[in-house]
Amino acid sequence: MLLFVALQWRHIYRTFQFFVLLAIGLAITLWLNHKVTWPELAAAIDRSAFFTFFLTSLAVLREAAGSSPLVRRCGAIMVNQPPGRRYLLMAFGSHLFSVMLNVGALNVLGTMVKRAIHYGDTEEQRRIAGIRSRRMLTAVLRGFSGIPLWSPTSVTMLLVLSAIPSLQWEHYAPFGLLLAAVFILWGAVLDRISYPQRAISPGANHRLLYLLPLVLLVALIPSSAIVVSMLTGLQMFSALLMCVPFIGITWIAFQYKRSNAHLTGALVVRRVCRSFPITFTNQRNEVALFASSGFIGVILIPLIDPQWINHWLEQANIGNAWLMILVSMTILISSLLAINPIITVTLFLGVLQQLPDMSIPPTVQIIVISLTWAVFAGLSPFTAALRFIASFSSVSPAVFGIVWNGVFNLTVLFALYAALLIFL
Repeated sequence: MLLFVALQWRHIYRTFQFFVLLAIGLAITLWLNHKVTWPELAAAIDRSAFFTFFLTSLAVLREAAGSSPLVRRCGAIMVNQPPGRRYLLMAFGSHLFSVMLNVGALNVLGTMVKRAIHYGDTEEQRRIAGIRSRRMLTAVLRGFSGIPLWSPTSVTMLLVLSAIPSLQWEHYAPFGLLLAAVFILWGAVLDRISYPQRAISPGANHRLLYLLPLVLLVALIPSSAIVVSMLTGLQMFSALLMCVPFIGITWIAFQYKRSNAHLTGALVVRRVCRSFPITFTNQRNEVALFASSGFIGVILIPLIDPQWINHWLEQANIGNAWLMILVSMTILISSLLAINPIITVTLFLGVLQQLPDMSIPPTVQIIVISLTWAVFAGLSPFTAALRFIASFSSVSPAVFGIVWNGVFNLTVLFALYAALLIFL
């Protein structure tokens, strides 16, 4: 990891270079002042290395999905649907694509949306085309934003489940999948309220059955990891990072499928040798950001006194519900100030697990963190996803997140905070 960052240093964004230097500076300063022990430093290094492996492993899957005819065909099917059905399918399809492609899903679907929009010559045609573009791009972003709620290929799940070892992904997954379904459906409800269905020509109506292979492929990723975990006794995420490269290579082999098995194997080897070094190298900024942020979050935890925090919470009469609301609001505000959520989430989860009187169920902690992450993914102009999808529209990331997607984000947060106050 360190060698990779050193070799790619000249090409890493300066903002991410700052985080790397900050991590190294903190480690040296705290070590020399005896503020951290070697086991604590080793845990921070371990988190950084695991994040790097996580990105590298998933890059194999993204490489396979990026050249797949199945992905392009499914994208075309979703774009060419009647307006009443299109939003839901675009959001659902973006969600499935994002499991495998992450931010790359926004590029695939954003490009297809841009190609499908024809603005015409009259003012009315341009107005309708603008509405159509806004609805589809908003659906794509909301589908992507729902990934942190459950997907084992999201850094959110890796982060929260690493911090809460008492809860396994397979035990949380049903709650997360239900939450993601409600998240996407609520977006569809708001879309229908904002744009009532009109009597217009339905356009192309491709058979939705062609989307089934994509659904099965997405289901294969966690299923294979669970099976390997059960057979080997490894943790689910460790098993996942072993399975994903194998699935990706097999998927590439199917794309090069020939009658001659030797030729297929030769084409796959050539693809690996030519494309993978570029794919891995292009992750230099993500590796620098994730590794340094994970390191900083872990190394700062020992500096926080859980006894003092617990005493302060008692003095301020802050109960469990308001504690989780404050955690959520702090993460959200920090993301709007360009502070990486990996740092804030790692810190909060690390401290919460050390509070002596902690009685908040782990599932509730994960739901609050993942929903907050889903909200700022579609709200903060500093997130890569929002900047990327806004590039396919005619507005800035701030307008896209706050104006176009603001009501959705606010209603989701209101529902989360209301549920915490009622049930916790």
